[in-house]
Amino acid sequence: MILLCVTGGAGAQVQEQVTLDSSILLESATVIGRRDEPATALPYQIELVRNAERRRVQSLTTADALASLSGVYVQKSQLGGGSPVLRGFEANRVLLVVDGVRMNNAIYRSGHLQNAITVDPNALDRIEVIYGAGALAYGSDAIGGVVHFRTRRPDYRPDGGSAGYLQTNYSTAAHAANLAGGLDYGSTRWAATTQYALTRFGDLRAGGYRPDSYGDFGLRTEYVRGDEVVTNSNPQRQLGSGYAQYNLLQKVRYRVGKQLELTANLQFSTTGNVPRYDALIERRNGQLRWARWDYGPQTRALASLRLDDRRGTGLYDVASYLLSYQYVEEDRIQRRLGSSILEESLVDVGSWNLQIDYAKGLQPGTDLRYGFDLRTERVDATASPPTEPTRYPSQGSGLAGGGAYLELSHSLGTYWQLRGGLRYSYQRLTATFDADDPVAWPADYLTGIVNPSSAVTGAVGLQYRRDEHGLRVLLAQGFRAPNVDDFAKFREQSGRIQIPNPDLRAERSNTLELGYTRTAGPLRLVLTAYGTLLQDAIIRRAGTLPDGRTAFVSRGDTLFVDTNVNAERAWVYGVDAVATWNIAPTWELRGEAHWLRGRRWQATPDGRELTLPQDHIPPAYGRLGVHYASGRWSGEVRLAAQLRKQFEDYAVNEITGTASTGYTFDRTGSADNPELTPFGTGSPAWWTVSLYGTYTLSDRWSVQLKGENLTDRFYWPYAGGIGAAGIDVGAGVTWRW
Repeated sequence: MILLCVTGGAGAQVQEQVTLDSSILLESATVIGRRDEPATALPYQIELVRNAERRRVQSLTTADALASLSGVYVQKSQLGGGSPVLRGFEANRVLLVVDGVRMNNAIYRSGHLQNAITVDPNALDRIEVIYGAGALAYGSDAIGGVVHFRTRRPDYRPDGGSAGYLQTNYSTAAHAANLAGGLDYGSTRWAATTQYALTRFGDLRAGGYRPDSYGDFGLRTEYVRGDEVVTNSNPQRQLGSGYAQYNLLQKVRYRVGKQLELTANLQFSTTGNVPRYDALIERRNGQLRWARWDYGPQTRALASLRLDDRRGTGLYDVASYLLSYQYVEEDRIQRRLGSSILEESLVDVGSWNLQIDYAKGLQPGTDLRYGFDLRTERVDATASPPTEPTRYPSQGSGLAGGGAYLELSHSLGTYWQLRGGLRYSYQRLTATFDADDPVAWPADYLTGIVNPSSAVTGAVGLQYRRDEHGLRVLLAQGFRAPNVDDFAKFREQSGRIQIPNPDLRAERSNTLELGYTRTAGPLRLVLTAYGTLLQDAIIRRAGTLPDGRTAFVSRGDTLFVDTNVNAERAWVYGVDAVATWNIAPTWELRGEAHWLRGRRWQATPDGRELTLPQDHIPPAYGRLGVHYASGRWSGEVRLAAQLRKQFEDYAVNEITGTASTGYTFDRTGSADNPELTPFGTGSPAWWTVSLYGTYTLSDRWSVQLKGENLTDRFYWPYAGGIGAAGIDVGAGVTWRW
């Protein structure tokens, strides 16, 4: 981290903090997570992405900020998406949180998600990434880790007045344009902020320099206009990928009394139609399959009320109470090429959450934390035309659950700290189907099926800190209770149909990790080694309909049946390394590398178990950057790279055959998207070179410049559904008052 002093235009001195290695330097005053704890008190691998850094590289979505500025791998099925992968876990095995409220809901699926982009990056103060099992504080879903989006917090203004900013950006690869602004205002007892953003992305242009390993893979040679297949005059331009997004945030803090504060938080995000690009390029018998495949307007609305009580009683020193309601609208609009029927799947989710957290100092060096949480969710699904199946149970589904935790930390002398705790969680899922559905359900499906699950999890960590050195060891358990998407979804993809399984159990994980940090001196390091054993993993497998059939015909397509089962155990292990070296007072070299591997024990038709690749495991990736900061200028030259992933390292969706006849592995339909690899050869290696620069004109004006993928290299990231951006030149201007 470098503290710069630059001279403003009128002789005023401006102090700007530039974060060059946010994953390494976590000051003791930095509070993170649901419970606002000091980062250095937690035995977890933690990474921060501050908004100043996001603004410097001009990331226009939270997913792009994570991909560019953290160790998180981000998968994209379309331009309007971004699914964070933490330690080989993705989607509903990673918990997304915004301002303490969990975003994960009953329909978060196991494949790839786009929900992270519904948080406005312009309104963020920072993103907190907490790696590893976070069940103790957060409950279900935090197996790979927690991504906590923390939005801007307005300051009290005893002298009144206001302050604000206006920011605009443009970049060439997708003709992306962003206009964002914010206003802070208040007085002695209250403070407020209003934030808005309008962002438009055109069709993304992929790189023009094509390595031989790709051949003509990824070229958008044809597209559909109406019902006519039209030749694309510029195959690098991925027609049908652009979209628009609109965000609004209102936050108000109010001092109810001494050491008692109330915060109201309103957020709204919506989009235009978001084309699902990987579906638009899908072919059947050599022909494009879809004339239209859109996510309809993706809407998220949040209202929360938080009370912070620091008055102290015999039961607590600090207490927080958070009540929230979140509404999510997730629609899918499809039309097959040559068909006049527009199919619509409309899904609405309403979620109520209550979180209560207490902290109490028992004696010097010993602290107790405990809390409770309750949640209830309702999923409503409809479809058009009425003869089409609903994605989720047509007569409604939902969940209700809660949990309680207790955690104790104790200092063992000057340098050692021990921390551990337990959590109990319970959840009950319900789903009701209809006799008019396209599948003949058993009688109990029509009256309502129920899926209860519970889990007891724990964590214990030991930290050693002396001078600039730190060591930590953490053993943590995680779990993921099945949700409505797991046990009651009815959906079709790549010629396969997924049907409900009411007998699912919770996934469970055990993670052991070791870490070393060096946080002072010219060379600073963060090294982490981890291993996670996942048990009762919920994965897709070939299944049968209630009447025993393995396939049925829908609208002329033969669809083979899949279902989710608790089928295998999986083992994921890896190493993360981050290093920063201050070459000179104004120069810094920063590099990071991430390597991981996953295997699972998978059952065969003849009752054996084979050790096969686990899905969601990206190949090794990293980046190396040289940073410069002096006077009004700061800049970076960056090399980013990903190694090759061989096709045989992709997950297996189905095994046929026996040990005597030989096994055949079908990888089609797995979350690794093997059908979206060049010629079925896996994911080729790639590298890019990028430049970033910021020039501070005055205490009010600054300019951001970037040039990404300067060699205009074509590459298709692992598990992606769209080619990465080619050369992308961008500029941004920020005005503050």
